[in-house]
Amino acid sequence: MADVTLMAQHAEPDDAMAIAEVIRAETRAFQRQDFDAWQDCWLHSDRTRDVYISATAGISTVSGWEAIASHMRKAFDDDLIDRMSDFQHRDMQISVTGDTAWVVCETFSEFESGDRTRCFNTLFLERHDGRWKIAYSSFVLRQDHDPDGLAVALDQQGQIVQPGPAALAKLQTHPFLTVSHGRIRAHRRDWDNALQKALAQAARHHGWFETHKFARDTDGPADYPVILGQTDDGGVAVVHLAIQDCLTYLRLDADRVLDRRLGFARTVFGLSEGQMKIAHQIAMGQSLKAAAQELGISVNTARTHLTRLFEKTGVNTQAALVRLLLSVG
Repeated sequence: MADVTLMAQHAEPDDAMAIAEVIRAETRAFQRQDFDAWQDCWLHSDRTRDVYISATAGISTVSGWEAIASHMRKAFDDDLIDRMSDFQHRDMQISVTGDTAWVVCETFSEFESGDRTRCFNTLFLERHDGRWKIAYSSFVLRQDHDPDGLAVALDQQGQIVQPGPAALAKLQTHPFLTVSHGRIRAHRRDWDNALQKALAQAARHHGWFETHKFARDTDGPADYPVILGQTDDGGVAVVHLAIQDCLTYLRLDADRVLDRRLGFARTVFGLSEGQMKIAHQIAMGQSLKAAAQELGISVNTARTHLTRLFEKTGVNTQAALVRLLLSVG
């Protein structure tokens, strides 16, 4: 486990270090699933609370030490907890008033399964007989929007946040994008202007109220395509953004995004199988010629499908077609 970064406020150094060590010890015991060592870090009181919050599992509040101990012992015994390969506390801030301490930090976990999580942790500790004990703990789990590791999270300044190896590998061969000084950039200046403008616009919606208003005003999730421009061979350069948890996610799993979006578009516009295939290739950035080669059809057949797509959707350019089809649903 990486060292904790202490930013103690209103706390004596010895108290801050002792409190941090209790939190570290509780984490180590949790990783080892050592119940005796884990329970030694907690206050055994009816006032003790353990709270978990996530988008997928909702809110779980376990109240009172007996219930907390029973809950955790069952989790250990039934092997319900994924094995961690790494765990880090970051930006730990500690405030102490008398025999009470308040701690906030972020936690980053990596599991042997390959999953990665980021949480906001708030703890209250009390000092009893000279020892600090956890009386309250809450974990707010950031939703996993990236199960395959193929999205890049960007903060409000556009800096990459904790990139995964799969996403970084994908970016090395990406047809439109690259990484420079910790930021996502597009290969061409005109594309990059469009990308940076889109990222700046997305950053304005960071924050719970901002994201909620965006979803309400657009009648859907904050998940949308951005057209960067036209490629030299007539294709369309498009990227996909999502806004969640005060971060902008640049999606690199284009196939999965397209399948869902085009599924809606097929129903709305009554697209045929051939038209769907051409639409998919174009939305992936392929030129009409490249799309025809990929699908094993003639360019004339591909052009016929494209003409029918224009007729059904009421647009007359590939960029407008991609923008429309990917905005449905």
